[in-house]
Amino acid sequence: MSPTPSRFDYDEPASALLVEWDDGAVHRIPFEVLRRACPCAACHGEMGSAGRFAVRPHLEPGEDNLADISLVGSYGLNVVWADGHNTGIYTFERLHELGERVGVQP
Repeated sequence: MSPTPSRFDYDEPASALLVEWDDGAVHRIPFEVLRRACPCAACHGEMGSAGRFAVRPHLEPGEDNLADISLVGSYGLNVVWADGHNTGIYTFERLHELGERVGVQP
C-alpha cells in the first residue's frame, strides 16, 4: 500500500509543496518541479496530441505560482496554479515518488 499524506501545506519561502507522509517521510517538492510533473493531457499530451511541455518545454513567468490545493477523494491532490490551470490530479503514489526523486528533505 502506498503512503498517504498526513499533512500538506505551502512552503512559500521555499516555493515548494510540503508533504508529510504517514510512513515518516517529509518532502518539499519545488513548485516548478510539481508544475512540470502535471499529469494532465494538456501538459503531457494524449494520443495524437502533444502536450504543452513537449511543444514548449520552458515555463512562462508565473506558471509555477501555486494558488490552491485540495484533496481529491482519498487518493490524490488537485493543484490550482495562479494562471488558472487546474486539471492535474496528482495521486498520492505519484507525489510520493516525485518527492523521493526530487523532494528536498527539511
